[in-house]
Formats: sequence, C-alpha cells, structure tokens
Amino acid sequence: MPRYRGTVAYVGTGFHGWQVQANAARTVQAAIEEALAGLSGAPVRVEGASRTDAGVHADGQVIHFDLHEARDPVAVRDATNRRLPSDVRLLEVLVAEPRFHARFDARLKEYAYRWSRAPVVPPREAPFVAPISPRADADRMREAAGRLAGTHDFAVFAVRGRGRAEESTVRTIHSVWIVENENRLAAVFRGDGFLRGMVRSMCGVLADIARGRFPPERIAELLEAGDRRRLAVKAPAKGLTLSRVEYATSAPGPAGSPG
Repeated sequence: MPRYRGTVAYVGTGFHGWQVQANAARTVQAAIEEALAGLSGAPVRVEGASRTDAGVHADGQVIHFDLHEARDPVAVRDATNRRLPSDVRLLEVLVAEPRFHARFDARLKEYAYRWSRAPVVPPREAPFVAPISPRADADRMREAAGRLAGTHDFAVFAVRGRGRAEESTVRTIHSVWIVENENRLAAVFRGDGFLRGMVRSMCGVLADIARGRFPPERIAELLEAGDRRRLAVKAPAKGLTLSRVEYATSAPGPAGSPG
C-alpha cells in the first residue's frame, strides 16, 4: 500500500480537537479520514504529527496515510479537498517513504500564540487571537520567555491524566521569541515536542507576567518547584496555532508567521 504525506491547515473553532473521539464526531482527523475513505472506497487511517486540542488551529499540521492503490498526489489532494468541510484543507500531498511516520519522525514543532491589545478586536481576527490588556508589557514577557528555553521537566505545565503514565515529561525548547507589532503580541515556540496543554499553560503565565501580575522569575520558580498552585489560568485555545512541523530530511508545510 503506497504511503502519502500531507500538509494540513484548519480553523479549529468548530472542531473537538484533532484526534478521533467516540463522543465527539467532529474532529479534524475524523473529517480527513471520511474524505479519504470517500476517495478510496475503503477506510483510511490518518496519523497526525500533533494532537491539537479543541479550538486550536493549524497552518502546517503534517499527516501520513496509506491508500489501497497508487494515485497521483495532486489528484489525491484535490479530490480530498472537494470532500472536506470548508474549515480544513490539504495544502499539499506527496508520496512518502513506506516507513515515514508523521508523529514519530518529527524533529521539531513550531507553535505560535497570538494576543491582541486592541480595545476592540475586529471580527475577522477574533477567532485567532486572545485579548490582553493594552498595558501588557512585551519586554516583561520577553524576559520571562527566555527562561523557558532549554531542556527541562515541563510536567508543571502539562495537563494531568492524559497520555501514557510512563511518558517522559522532559522536553527541549530550542527557542521562544516574542514578536510585537502595534497592538499584536505573539509568542513563537520551537521545540522537539510539547506535552498536552503545555503551550497554552505557559502562555497563561506569560500573559500574567506581561500584565504585571507575576514577576518574570515566576517561570523559573515553576520549573524548579513544580508547584501547580502558582500557575496562571491557561490561555484560551483560539490564540494557538500549530505553525510548522520539521523532519530530518525535509520540512514539509509552510513556515508559520507570528503575524
């Protein structure tokens, strides 16, 4: 069975996350599998690089899937898109190596979280940004964000009770940078992997630091002590986008822009 690799973009607002769930029919994975089954005439299993939560968006999610017969990748892309709902699209489909795995072969993931300091957020932007105080200080956020880079145990920022109990909670964040553009703020994270809920939890703390509710040192305190009582409220899902997934041999998908 030939294997294909795809790059997917979606607006997460109307989905119950990426992963197929017994009690939530509308997930991104389920929508793509249904569209591919209509094309193939048989069930198709889709594996994604990242299991984004409900309400989280993607510009560069990467998937792999097998079809029962070889097809032109462009034809697969176009025929699948005709069967998909308007809030998810296959941007690219390529023939992949038989052993390629979208999740386990990923070497780096990039997420962007976006806030707006505008007194009124325009409706076209509202589904993709979280509001933050006009007085939010980007320099304070930048100072705190720098303390997240490196290899740490990020268990304090992860959602509990999800995933395998034996999974390590140590991850490496290669860089975190804060982008300021008029009323917009964005935090861009590049790392080898992220725990469930980790980015939104970190962004909740960064937002409260920018507001002056916590000192920038709060990040180091959380990583050292692991005291979840010192966390902020998790940042809303709508501000988060999976921008890019990179692999050892290539980096499929469009590079994310923090905006």
